[in-house]
Amino acid sequence: MVETFSKYYELPITAIQPRGWLRTYLETQRDGLTGHLEVAGFPFDQGGWGNHAITHQSGATWWPYEQTGYWLDGMLRCGILLNDPFLIEKARQPIEYTLQHADPDGYLGPTFMKKPTPGERWVANRWPHTIFFRALMAYDQYKGGDRVVQAVARHYLSESSSHSKGRDVTNVETILWAYQRTGDARLLDLAVRAFTDYNQGSPLPDTSLADLLSDQRATIHGVTYNEIGKLGAVLYRYTGVQQYLDATVNAYRKLDLDQMLVDGVNSSTEALRGKDPLDSHETCDIADYTWGVGYLLLTLGVGDYADKIERACFNAAPGAVRSDFKGLQYFSCPNQVVATRTSNHNKYFHGSSWMSYRPNPGTECCPGEVNRIMPNYVSRMWLADGQGGLVAALYGPSQVTTCVGEAGQEVTIVEDTQYPFSERIEFHFQVSQPLEFPLSLRIPGWCKGAELSVNGQPVKGELPAGRFVTLERRFADGDQITLLLPMSLRIQHWPRGGVSLERGPLAFSLRIEEDWRVDAEDVRSTPDFPAWDLYPASSWNYALALDPQNLERDVKVIQGGNSDHPWSLATAPLMLQVPARRVIGWRLQKKTSIITSHGHKNWRVKGDFIFTPQLPNPDSLPERLGKRLETVTLVPYGCSKLRITIFPFALEK
Repeated sequence: MVETFSKYYELPITAIQPRGWLRTYLETQRDGLTGHLEVAGFPFDQGGWGNHAITHQSGATWWPYEQTGYWLDGMLRCGILLNDPFLIEKARQPIEYTLQHADPDGYLGPTFMKKPTPGERWVANRWPHTIFFRALMAYDQYKGGDRVVQAVARHYLSESSSHSKGRDVTNVETILWAYQRTGDARLLDLAVRAFTDYNQGSPLPDTSLADLLSDQRATIHGVTYNEIGKLGAVLYRYTGVQQYLDATVNAYRKLDLDQMLVDGVNSSTEALRGKDPLDSHETCDIADYTWGVGYLLLTLGVGDYADKIERACFNAAPGAVRSDFKGLQYFSCPNQVVATRTSNHNKYFHGSSWMSYRPNPGTECCPGEVNRIMPNYVSRMWLADGQGGLVAALYGPSQVTTCVGEAGQEVTIVEDTQYPFSERIEFHFQVSQPLEFPLSLRIPGWCKGAELSVNGQPVKGELPAGRFVTLERRFADGDQITLLLPMSLRIQHWPRGGVSLERGPLAFSLRIEEDWRVDAEDVRSTPDFPAWDLYPASSWNYALALDPQNLERDVKVIQGGNSDHPWSLATAPLMLQVPARRVIGWRLQKKTSIITSHGHKNWRVKGDFIFTPQLPNPDSLPERLGKRLETVTLVPYGCSKLRITIFPFALEK
């Protein structure tokens, strides 16, 4: 293995097992879209990478391989984590087909992608390889040996592409993975040259080194920004060039500043937007943002990046998909009180079905990407520190079995917790003999007053928020470490006078009763995988009426029962009861004619449209408030499919 300039390292995906609600979530994925995405239609019903002759109305093109590559990556990782033969075999077939049908020069994949498709040169045809090769990264760990990585290395070394055009440059990520596994310096040289040529050529807007290092606000497509923005951190790990790392750090700092939404993901529809209560993001962005930030966590070992991943995966991810994992949104928003075939309130494809929950809400990238999010989370929960130690980086019910310490002895640690719904995390140790190694635990940045004990005895010393705390001791079979992470209420302020309530890593949304109706006009709708229109069945037009200085007085925290199915209204394991006042005249917007857009084109469409309204003007809000003070219930964001998360604010003392 190549030495890197990195703080932490991924464990083999086979070392980690989900437990509790995380396992149930992945099992639900298996039984839903992850195991049956062919129900979403083309290209998922065409064999994907197991059919190198996919065609579309416009002829052979790159994008079916992008979308099916996403699916393969998520499906395989989900299958490995569950040790599920059905998922593994379903993913194995197209992977093996590709490996066994390499060209004589080593090239993997459809031959037509060797040359740019006319009219699509801006994206470059090698972009889908990045996505598919991520699945090969997991397959390599699952199968063992060096067959897979040697095939990837031969692909990159034997063909002539510069990998410097458009999103083709993202191959730097998988080129460097092959370099780390093989030590072949030609791969490192190829990656550096590709990145250098990209920056010296015609880089996509907002993504050059100079752009990423600047304070210039980015406005490009959000997925493209995340995919290219992370490359500096990946390159730094193998080169030590500080400018590369600085570019990625600053790229994500700018997302926080300009586009970060309350659910933990940057707005993007499809271009990067802002922080308005009606700004949304693609479900794709959840997968690509968390994967990209993961490289900063690995490289720097800074807890803030783990906090960001948890926030996105515990809020945005379950909030964008039905709890049965049989329907997802293309655009998902902190404020959405209706989700139908005509309710997309964003400018891009305004009035379309892109905010409704269905197997394919309008385009194919998000049905593929949604399968990656939680498997990627689980695969990076536990990391190695490069010194024989383990790192509990992301929390949740899980189990890790790996070799640690100077002698490389095996240890199993069972993480028993209902986190993020509980403040208590227990780690139970299983070893054949006493074993000394360092164990690092993350204290989240939002946590004050964390407590740590070993076998019931408190550990002395500071447990600073936002830092990793390392225990160096001799662990014996049956040892138990208990970590308490107190979660206090926080109020955050947003544009248009809006406020949100948060607790620990969770944002909270108004509980809105749901009226699900099958959309029989959707040609992809089936009895097992319906296309849904979702309407509110209870009032939602509330302003929070509380005192920010007395949240513990005004807000009552209600603990529900433990559940392995926590992400729905019916099973919400945690609720907040909050004082509120109705806002008179704040209602759904209904229109019979709208202006919609795609790219730079705008056109008028007639029909029956219904939209989530903007927040009331804060200047006129006081005179619109109902006189009666009511108590409303908030649930974790991920439990809500309709929601108000950014509320009008009625200050009361």
